[in-house]
Amino acid sequence: MFWLLLSLLPVFALGRAIEEGEVILTPHGMGMHAAERIVIPVTNGVLPPLPCVMRESGAHDHGSSFTKGNFHYLCNNGTAEVMACISEDGSVIQLGRTFVKNGIRHKCNVATDTVTYEQESMCYENGVHYNVGDSFRNGSFKLTCRDEGVAIEGCYLQNSVYDTLQVGESRIVGHYRHECEQIASGKVRYTVKVIGCVREDEVYNINQVFTDRHVRYQCMQDGTLQVLGCVDNGLFVELGRDLLLDGLLHRCYKVDRTTFYHKFPCDGPLAECIANSITPRVW
Repeated sequence: MFWLLLSLLPVFALGRAIEEGEVILTPHGMGMHAAERIVIPVTNGVLPPLPCVMRESGAHDHGSSFTKGNFHYLCNNGTAEVMACISEDGSVIQLGRTFVKNGIRHKCNVATDTVTYEQESMCYENGVHYNVGDSFRNGSFKLTCRDEGVAIEGCYLQNSVYDTLQVGESRIVGHYRHECEQIASGKVRYTVKVIGCVREDEVYNINQVFTDRHVRYQCMQDGTLQVLGCVDNGLFVELGRDLLLDGLLHRCYKVDRTTFYHKFPCDGPLAECIANSITPRVW
């Protein structure tokens, strides 16, 4: 941001007459011998409307308007009155108004006898202008408006309005690990990962052993489920094994990625019962 401050003061110095019937005008703050001085003749003791004399701008007739720097003036009998502020691209900002263009906010403020022109960077995101320093939300990300543009400050936790993670931070909430990861300059990724294993919307801890419909599983470190075997009324059969016990054949096997447990009567040799058993098909 930069600003310019201008006091509304006369821009001439009224010196003593060099000869009777003359008035010397010089830019404000300069002596009567300045090179930019102007001599105004006085006729019959009547002083005509005075021009405005400004340093590095020359003389401007009474009633005329002119621009110098970031201000537009009207010459009023020797006093240059600020009428508006002017941006670098020539846009006009009226006194007391604010104007936004191309991500830059221009202000033309008036306080007593002082006019201030301010120019400040802004950010434009999804149809909204933000001041430098403002933070706002866009999806899962916390953004902040800076002088150089919009920057990602962090990530909002899933289903949270206020809780955030800083870029590079991770946090465990329940069975989930939330990560706000910077993957490249200016690029951030927010991920939610289950800590453990998920089966039919149930979450199981690492190394946890559980049984679901006769099949016994163990949750592995990488989040996958390993089938240990099959269970029936306290009897455990390892995966891929067949057990003949008290006239009942217990089978625990896989077809593709599906594990099956079968139990049926067997009066003959084990191999014969297995050969005559029905193996399900997986579509």
